[in-house]
Amino acid sequence: MAAYILGAACFGRGVMGVVSPRKEYGNVGLPLESYAPASPTAAHLDDPSSGFASPLMYFKGIREMSYGLTLIALHQQANEGALTTFAAILSLVRFGDGLVVWLHGGDELRYKAWGHWITGAGFLAWVVRRWYW
Repeated sequence: MAAYILGAACFGRGVMGVVSPRKEYGNVGLPLESYAPASPTAAHLDDPSSGFASPLMYFKGIREMSYGLTLIALHQQANEGALTTFAAILSLVRFGDGLVVWLHGGDELRYKAWGHWITGAGFLAWVVRRWYW
């Protein structure tokens, strides 16, 4: 049952990214893209809502939808070992996403990294439960 819930949640997050990529930046914890060249010393824009949505946000949405469909498909096929391994990989992805937000989200959005890390910890707890109980 958890695979269906988590799969639907991932798929839903992906749809949100594809349907509204500009809004998804705030949901994820990153400022919108800027036309200004990036440099290590450049500060983030004062207003994270100014800028444009990169086409890469569509990739993010498609990635999330594929994660959700994979969780559901592996469970539907009763491939429990693969499902658990894939959930472990998703946990690492969530921790990595949090690191990206922490490093590049700017001071205003940095707190959103915790949402990624908490989600990663949730997937990890599910993996541990599946492996050991």
